[in-house]
This record gives sequence, structure tokens and C-alpha cells, in this order.
Amino acid sequence: MFDNIFGGIGKGCASHPWEVIVGVLTVTACMLTIDKTADPSLSAGPNSIPHSTKIVDDESHAIDVIFMTLIRCIAVLYCYYQFNNLRQLDSKYVLGIAAMFTVFSSFVFSTIVIHYLNGDLKDAMFLFLLVLLVNLKKASLLAQFALSGCSQTEVINNISKGMSLLGPSFSLDSIVCSLVISVGMLSGVQRLETLCMFTCMSFIVNYVVIMSFYPACLSLVLDLLRRGDENGMPFWGDRSQITAICNDHKTDPITQRVKVIMSVGVMIVHAQSRWALSGMETEADNMLGIQVTKFAVYNETEENNHRSVHGSIVHLMASGADHIVIFILLLSMIVWFWFFGDRDDLAHTLAQVNKKQSTNTSGNSIHVLETQKDFKHTQTQTEYRKASVYTSNKMVQTENVDGDIFDGDKNVEIRPFDECLNIYRTQKTAEQLNDDEVLMLVKSNHIKPYMLEKCVNNPERGVCLRRKIIAAESNLTEALIQLPYIGYDYSKVLGTNCENVIGYVAVPVGVAGPLLVDDVFYQVPMATTEGCLVASTNRGCRALTICGGVITRVVDDGMTRGPVVRFSSVTTASEAKMWMDNPENFKIIKAAFDSTSRFARLTKLLVRIAGRHLFIRFTASTGDAMGMNMLSKGTEKSLKVIGEYFPDMEVLSLSGNFCSDKKPAAVNWIEGRGKYVVSEAIVPSKIVTEVLKTTVAALVDVNISKNLMGSAIAGSIGGNNAHAANVVTAVYIATGQDPAQNVASSNCMTLMEAFGEDLYVSCTMPSVEIGTVGGGTSLPGQSACLEMLGVRGANSQTPGANAKRLARILCATVLAGELSLMSALTAGHLVKSHMIHNRSTPSIQNSESEPCESTKQFTNCVS
Repeated sequence: MFDNIFGGIGKGCASHPWEVIVGVLTVTACMLTIDKTADPSLSAGPNSIPHSTKIVDDESHAIDVIFMTLIRCIAVLYCYYQFNNLRQLDSKYVLGIAAMFTVFSSFVFSTIVIHYLNGDLKDAMFLFLLVLLVNLKKASLLAQFALSGCSQTEVINNISKGMSLLGPSFSLDSIVCSLVISVGMLSGVQRLETLCMFTCMSFIVNYVVIMSFYPACLSLVLDLLRRGDENGMPFWGDRSQITAICNDHKTDPITQRVKVIMSVGVMIVHAQSRWALSGMETEADNMLGIQVTKFAVYNETEENNHRSVHGSIVHLMASGADHIVIFILLLSMIVWFWFFGDRDDLAHTLAQVNKKQSTNTSGNSIHVLETQKDFKHTQTQTEYRKASVYTSNKMVQTENVDGDIFDGDKNVEIRPFDECLNIYRTQKTAEQLNDDEVLMLVKSNHIKPYMLEKCVNNPERGVCLRRKIIAAESNLTEALIQLPYIGYDYSKVLGTNCENVIGYVAVPVGVAGPLLVDDVFYQVPMATTEGCLVASTNRGCRALTICGGVITRVVDDGMTRGPVVRFSSVTTASEAKMWMDNPENFKIIKAAFDSTSRFARLTKLLVRIAGRHLFIRFTASTGDAMGMNMLSKGTEKSLKVIGEYFPDMEVLSLSGNFCSDKKPAAVNWIEGRGKYVVSEAIVPSKIVTEVLKTTVAALVDVNISKNLMGSAIAGSIGGNNAHAANVVTAVYIATGQDPAQNVASSNCMTLMEAFGEDLYVSCTMPSVEIGTVGGGTSLPGQSACLEMLGVRGANSQTPGANAKRLARILCATVLAGELSLMSALTAGHLVKSHMIHNRSTPSIQNSESEPCESTKQFTNCVS
């Protein structure tokens, strides 16, 4: 309930920033302009007394100075500790935005409120800084949420999500801190009471600022920065941090209960103290009046008789001693931070470098394999290297850079076979066995090679052991050295994406963009080893974005599965076909199909007969998944229901190639499979000439001759395009799709025609098989690429929206690639550009000949 409340508050403030900011500033201005005609005796504050009745007690003043100095020193040290914690964010934008708005606005508003109450800020200043740094961590997290959006709508939604996550804990923390600090108001020490009162006021004001003014300012500033950019593209948009923030900021229910109990206890203390003091109030007032009178007379006498220059200097030193101590402490903190703060990190780095150098130079016959882990979301880098030593058909693992032994088989005695087998059978794991002992059990068939990761309870070690087996059996030691395997999270792969893993192949990922698709900017990741592909697509993105972007639509959605069944005769097969074509019977089949999944929904059947065989093409929507597994499960259940009406039906295969999956097929081109997507754009003739280096008429002519006539001559099915498969496959590999499904997904018709003086271009893709959940989409790298596009995972509000959005982005990117390649072909730049960008021969790279003018123009466009 509280999450929804705070989420609504955040969304309201972010959606109407001007109203919130103007409202807060109006209330502040009203507080400044109120004319208060109070008693002059109260002008110095609520706790002050007239000058004529001030009490000067040297002993109590000294204790007061020492006590307050100690509190201020603790506040300074705590501020320094909080600042070091904030440095771990490693983001100038996040820390800068949070500090600027939170510190400045809270300081201004707190000053105005305390001024309105006739207060003095001198004693409250240090704990005021403590309050700001306590809440600055929350403000920084909210800024991270806001900076994770690539559009203003996403910024508003992310602020709402951040408020729903941080709001309850922030509210409880503010209540607890205010109640605990307010206990100091019962101490009887006048300056401490004033200090605690001002600090509580600062907590309240800071809470109001962060809950209303700060989200509104975040939304407004990011909107203005996005509009101020030339391309309208924000310079932030790192969505990958949201998941890390949500995982790191999980509320501990035990801690929350302790805070609630603490708050109740402090409130009881307050109530009891106020009740006890109320009975003694009259007596205390009488005694206070007598004491004030006595000390006022004494004070006047002492001031007239004992004032001297020496006394003034001593008084000045006493009153300024606390300030001197605070100044020395602050100076020490600055010196330590500037000269010694990073010395430990520097020493650790130097030690790693020295150890690395000594490792790299120890031995001439040692093959060293070094890898480095990926950057984490906090942008901190951890080196993780390992030396793999291969001698006499046996690989021995040595120390890594951090000094940990991954597997110390070199000097470890191998236990007898029976003892190793007993340990494995008793503990149900081979985790306690060394590598040679595990390999001994593998050789004796007590451990299956495909079960190594599970047996040793360490995926990376299991991969390493499998590499040893392959290297020894097939003499592939040298080849496996070149295949990396360290630093990959195999736990996400095993049982899902790959079996018998021996490493991974790194594919470079480029980016094409920004590309404006349906009024939203995207940076499209493309994984490829073909030179010029990303550069050419990027040129097309530039041309399309300048002319106003691409418009896309998904006109149909339905994954298919086509089993083949056989009947006893043509008569029975015909009866079954007619039965399935009946709308009433379709409802029976649909009910069985839909019962197998929360998302799969059967939409239609296409039945074809061949003799006594029936080919039944089930079509269903599958949410954000590509959906083959859903279709298979639902189809199997539906066939069982059909079999109850036709007992002689025999299911020959769950897939009868009528789907048709991963094979060229006219049925996919005609009926569609997956997402049926279309995209279009109007490119002004000026952009065609200046950016694409060709003309509208030439483009239209070449497109008809190549993509329409040429494909017809070739008898192509769905191949009326220049190179749609290039773009589809690159995006599929980057986003974790099944690359083999580029066969049907690349079905595309590219049309170009003159639109007045401008160029009208469109791409029609009837069978885009794509999803944002399942398969390889959950792997770290592929998930990051989906996060770049804002479509990672399932859409909780509208199932299927993320997959459709990804299909639209893909179709728009294909349009960009088609436009750029057709322009290069028309202008005669294709071969020349590939000679520059797609050749690595030294003779090509070191050629002294000057490239022709057309090649220069293409290079300038794509760079």
C-alpha cells in the first residue's frame, strides 16, 4: 500500500514539475514576507532572555563549550564518513544532481523556516550538514532511477518507481532520526536543546523537499537537457542500473520493525518527560525569576568593576576555542583526503601489477591464458587472471593474480581410486576431490563428462575439467588455449542454452544510431564480424533520423506449430478437417490449448490435407516470448482432445514442417509467422543527395531492377530486399534470439517510389520470430543489449508489448540498412568502401595510393 502511495506522489511531482516548484517557492516567499511584530525581548530566539538578565557562569560556559565542541567534531567525522560512501557511486552526474538540488534547496528552505521562527543557525549548522548527507544517499539513488530513462515518459515512470521503493524506508528513517534527536531537547543544556530543535526542523524540511520539490526538479531538468540536445537524444539512459539498485535496496523487515519499536519507545519517553515537567513548571518559574534577578544585579556590578583588556582577550579565546578545534579537524580531514585517501588503493594496484609481471616472466614453456572480468554496473573493475600450464599432455593450474589457488593439483598427492569413489558416493559430490581425482572417476565412467559442473558444484571448474579431457583425448591443447573460458557466468547457461561447454566465443558488438522510431530514439546494438555493416546501417539511421524518423506498425502476431497426423482413410481425414474448421469445435480446441499457459492464446487453425494425412498449423499469441515451447505444449494438449473425437488419429510428428521453422517456406511469406511488421519513411531529396550521395530517381530504378525483378528471376521467396538478413542476424545475436530463425525472419520486401521530389521507402516483414524472454535473452550481455532498447524481460502491464516493440525496432533498423546499401550500390561505392573498411591485409592497410573521391564521401558519411 505504501509503495503505491509514494509511487503516486513521485509520479505526480514528476508529471507536474512546474506546479510543484512554483507552489513550494510561493509558500517560501509568503513565509519571508510575513511581518512579525514580536516582543523585542524574544527577537534573539525562543530560548533567549533579555540582555539585562543574561547570566554569565564561567564554569557552566566551559562545560557547554566542551560538550558542544565534542558534538560538532562527531558531526564532522560522520559527514566525512558519509562522503566517502557517496564516492562509491562513481557518477559525476548522479552525485552532482543530487548534491546540487538536495543540499541547496534544503539549506535555503531550512534557513527560511528557522528564520521564520526567529532562530539562530550558528549552532545548527554542523548537524544540518549531517542531516543532508544522511539523506543525500537516498537522493542519489532517486537520481540514478531518473537518469535511467531515455525519454521523458520513462524518466517520470522511473521516478515513480524510485519513490515507491525509497519512500517508505526514507519516511521511517526520518521519523526515527527526528524522535531520537529530539531527546536532546530534554537534556537541560540550553545550546544542545536549541541545536536539537533546529536539527529536527532540518529533518522535516529535508523530507518535504525530497518528497516533492526534488522529484519535480529532476523531471524538469532532465526534460530541458533532453530538449536542448541537437538530436533530442539524452546523454544518459543507462537502464542497466535500475535492476542493480532494486536488488541492492531491498527492505529488511526486521530492521523496519526495530525502527518502529524504537519510534514508539522514544515517543513514550517524550510523553513521560513532558508530563513530569508540567507539575514542576510553576515552581521552576518562581525560582528562575529570583535567580535571574540576583545574577542580573551581579552581572552589572562585575561588568562595571572588572572589565579590562586582558579579560577581553581571555573571553575571546574561551568563546572561540570550539571554532578553533573544528577548524583543525576540518583541515586534518582535507589533508588526509587530498594526500593519503587513495594510498591503499594505489598500493594494492601496484602490488597486482608487480605480481602480474613476475607471473608473465616465469618460465619459457608456459602458455599463459589471461582474461578479464566484465565491468560491473557500478563501473568498478576487478582483475581476474589465471595462468594455465600445459606440460606433457597434462594441464596444471597455477596461482592467479589475486593469490588464490584455483586448483592446486601440481603438488597434491592423488588418493587411491577406492577412497575417491567412496568420497564421491558418500558426499554425493566431487567438490572435495582435486582435478586428477575427478578425471580418474570420469575415466572409469563413474562421473559422466556432461555432469562435471554439477558434480564439482562449480560451473567454471567443470568447464576447465572438460577442457582437460578434450585436450588429452584429441590433442587439442594448443587450440583450446586460444578459446577463452574464464570470467563467464556459466550458471545462466547450463541446462538452458548450451551443453558440454568448453568456453565462449566473443563477438564484437557495434551500435547504430540514434534511430528515431515512432518518436523514440534508440541506439541499436548489432553483433557482427562483417566490416561495414554497422557503419552502413549507422549512415541509414542518420539519414532517417534527420528526416523525422521511421513509422512502424505490428499488424499481426502469432507463432505457429504445424504437426502432421495420419488417419485410417481419406474419409476419416476429411471428416476431421471439416470438424476442425467448424467454429464451435475450434472453441473446444482453443480451451484445451489456452489451459497450458498463462500467455499462449490460440487464434486460428490452418488445416491442409494430403491423402490420409492432415497438416494442422496452430497459430497463437505468446506474450513477450518467441513462443515455440508454448506452441509445442499447447499443440500437444490440443491433439489429445482431437484424438478423443477421432480415435484412429495417429500423431506422426509434433512438427510436420508446416510451421515452418528455420526453413525457407512460402507459407511464412504468405500467412506470416511471429510478428507481421511494416515500416515506412519519407526521405527528402536533399538528404538523399547530401547524405546518401545519390538521387531519388536512381534509387527507385535500382530498387525495381534489383529487389523486384532480380529476386523474381532468382525465384526467391521473401527475398525482395538488399540484405535484410545481415541486419536481422546482427540484432538477433546481440539480443539473445535464435540466429537460425533469421531464415524466416529475414523475409522482407523493400519498396521505394518517388513521393513528389522526395523518396518514399518501406519494408514489409511478415515473419519476424522474436522475443524478450526465454532462450538467450537472460544471458548478461544479451540482456544488457535488450536493456539498451528498453525491452528487457516481460512487460508486466501489457504482455507482449516488449516483443512487439523489439520487432518494430528491428524492422526500422532493416529499413536503415536497406536505404544505405541501396544508396551505396546506386552510387557505386560498395566495393570501394569494403576495400577500406572490410579488409585487413597489410598491403591494403599500408597502401600509399590516395582513395577516390566517392570512397572518401562514403567514409565521411559512415564515420
